[in-house]
Amino acid sequence: LPMTAAAIFILAGMIGGGFQQALGGEFFRWFHLVRYEPPRTLRDGRTWHGFRPEGEKYGALVTVNLETDANDRIADATLCLDRAFVEHAKDGAFARDITASFLRWALPPAAQEQAAGFLAELGDLGPNVIRLAGAPVPPPADPTALYAVYLGRDKDAEQRMPGVTLRRTNLQARDGPRDPQHDWIWIRVD
Repeated sequence: LPMTAAAIFILAGMIGGGFQQALGGEFFRWFHLVRYEPPRTLRDGRTWHGFRPEGEKYGALVTVNLETDANDRIADATLCLDRAFVEHAKDGAFARDITASFLRWALPPAAQEQAAGFLAELGDLGPNVIRLAGAPVPPPADPTALYAVYLGRDKDAEQRMPGVTLRRTNLQARDGPRDPQHDWIWIRVD
């Protein structure tokens, strides 16, 4: 995954957009997303498509799953991140980058405005990052509900916005305490 993708995405939201257009778009090119499984037919004429970043380092840590309708339009999109990747001291910045880029890619402009607080929280890379004068101030210590899920503090959160719903869910591989080595977070826009 290249360094700062979020800065290059000025997008109008792909939910409801054409599948082929999405595949040829900047988000898929920037993160080198390639199919990791053949498409699967679902109910109601929908089709599931699974993609991962090409390459060994991030390929096992990130998936982007899309469902298209019978007209080949994107009905929903899910970004799945390995919890250890999100919490990694260095690579966690890349997890934040693809998360913010995914949301800017998937959400329509009005929804991006409503998710601005969460997007700002994702943009804060912590106290050890050198900031230029005039750079945005880090978000407050009290996180939004969506960010609390991203941090692993809560199990799930949902935000309804114009035309879409944004859901975050932490998935545990087994019962008991959270285990970053085996857990995932799903970020779904539908």
